[in-house]
Amino acid sequence: MAVRLIEVFMPADRLELARSSVSSLDTLSIWWEKLSDEQAQLHILVEAERSEEVTDRLRAALADSGEELRIVSLPVEASIPAPEETPEQDRKPGRILHRKMHRVSREELYADVQEMMRTSWPNIVMTILSAVVCAVGLARSNVAVIIGAMVIAPLLGPNVGLALGVTLGDFSLILRALRENILRIGAALVFAVIVGIIFNIDPHVSEIVSRTSINYTDIVIALAAGAAGALALSTGAPATLIGVMVAAALMPPLVVTGMLSALGDYSGALGALQLLAVNLISINLAGVLTFLGMGIRPGSRDDVTKARILVTLAVVVWITLLTALTVLIVSNA
Repeated sequence: MAVRLIEVFMPADRLELARSSVSSLDTLSIWWEKLSDEQAQLHILVEAERSEEVTDRLRAALADSGEELRIVSLPVEASIPAPEETPEQDRKPGRILHRKMHRVSREELYADVQEMMRTSWPNIVMTILSAVVCAVGLARSNVAVIIGAMVIAPLLGPNVGLALGVTLGDFSLILRALRENILRIGAALVFAVIVGIIFNIDPHVSEIVSRTSINYTDIVIALAAGAAGALALSTGAPATLIGVMVAAALMPPLVVTGMLSALGDYSGALGALQLLAVNLISINLAGVLTFLGMGIRPGSRDDVTKARILVTLAVVVWITLLTALTVLIVSNA
């Protein structure tokens, strides 16, 4: 059972209000202490999937505490004695997450995605190296090398971040995800073009040709990759292998676009670019739908309406584009 320790630092005169706000919730343990005449600390031990409701209740109850309020959520490696999970029939009533929806809190998910989207030289260099290795694998029609390139491609974060930003109606997160996507995809594309210019690439190699057209399986794979990425992050599962799956849907068509553009094969490059667009749309559409299915919602009521409008608009646009591209596949079949 995944457990979180929620530490709440607040003005001492708000302690009783904080305690009463979470007293009706399913927590494993609650204790508190006064740090001084002005400041108090509340400790709450809670199952990971219920930490979001606890923090939401605390934020709502202590909204007027200003900068004196600080809520920190910490993962618990072990607790002695070990906490026992409350039987389903004995749980206290209240508006909480679906009992079977075991996921991390919105804040924890947000922090994980922010870290994965961090702009850094290592991420850019890893993207470039992945593009170069992928280009070699495609040119040699070597599937093992292509898969190796996917392992080091950091493309999961920006795409899951974009899906999360849409789900939460967070425009700052959306803009940061778009910037990271453009930066990393742009870096890979530039070096793919350079590889196409420097080396004698045969555009008729099977692994290259297969990335210049779209079929239904490409859409299915990209949808599965987006859903898997969102599911892994929202449940706190290791996302390394899922990142490989997302990169496999994005990096090869991206590299083929760059190499064929350098070779002057603009028709093939356009086909690869269309495949890249389909995969990007599918990954983000599946990511948003998965986050919604997992119960990810904005923390503020004022943001709920904005998020609903944004989600509806994004889903309609993405489905429309996917439908148009599917029609294109059928017409060219």
